[in-house]
Amino acid sequence: MALGIEASHVGGAMPRSEELIRAFRRVAEGREPYSSVLVLAKSEASKLIEMQRRLGLTYLVEGQLLWHDILRPFTELLEGVKTGPLTRWFDNNLFYKKPIIVSNILRTTSILEKYVFTDLLSGVNWKLILPEPYTFYRLSANQSYSRWEDLVLDFAGILVEELKTLAGTGPALLQLSAPCLAEKKLDTDQVETVKESLRIVKNGYNGLLMVHLFFYDASNAFPWILDSPADVIGIDPFVTAPELIRGYSFERSLAIGCVDARNSHVESVEEIGYLFNSFAECVEARAYHLTTNTDLEYLPRHVADAKIERLAEAYRILGGGLS
Repeated sequence: MALGIEASHVGGAMPRSEELIRAFRRVAEGREPYSSVLVLAKSEASKLIEMQRRLGLTYLVEGQLLWHDILRPFTELLEGVKTGPLTRWFDNNLFYKKPIIVSNILRTTSILEKYVFTDLLSGVNWKLILPEPYTFYRLSANQSYSRWEDLVLDFAGILVEELKTLAGTGPALLQLSAPCLAEKKLDTDQVETVKESLRIVKNGYNGLLMVHLFFYDASNAFPWILDSPADVIGIDPFVTAPELIRGYSFERSLAIGCVDARNSHVESVEEIGYLFNSFAECVEARAYHLTTNTDLEYLPRHVADAKIERLAEAYRILGGGLS
């Protein structure tokens, strides 16, 4: 049976160049204005978009080079949230500043327009990566909400408000990064809250909605995730047991992260094809996406670029279907 690959895209934020990293340091030390970082980051984002366009990826990312971590824009700009201590990002050598929820969260200013170079994305089929609401809750310290469910649903509503500010230049594909949905099996109440939060986002957004499960075995979220409002489910095949998802089917698309963003080895097309095929044959989906298993920011920039090139090459060669 031919397995159609309908799209290919990067699964998260890109690493900053050494030059941009040094510029951020100079700003932090007060030796340079933030405007200099903006100019440099925008130049790098423009080149990144052009590279993906040239390589023929389906949905393009602008790299989110201004984001210190995926939660930070909301940590810094939502009312009711204080910036907490540096906290290890799962089992990686990266850290994020934990959001401390001190009162009901409110959006009182536009957030994404300060962190995304939307002017570079006009007329582009682009992809935006945001934190999934339950994952935002799990990675925060809740000191206010008596019901965690309300925090999850409030954050989902804030995402919708932010997406509406991008109307006309909004993403064609929205990825909600959701490692906490796969960390362990959720109970019935947790599942229902997650599904409701995804419905809120889906109903308030006109593009395709992807929920990306990484860092953990995606089978922990099966089968309920297949009945969620997401148009695309993303899995990390480097930590997922294929035998535990074998035999499932659903009417949406499955994104398989066949390029490992946590390893500097640049996969061959044959390695990508073998991994893709071994998982695509387990789950019968409407179609399949080829992507990275997570953000490429864990890697040096030249390695990340090489992996994107190999991802695009695999998409060109395998895009007609695998037997």
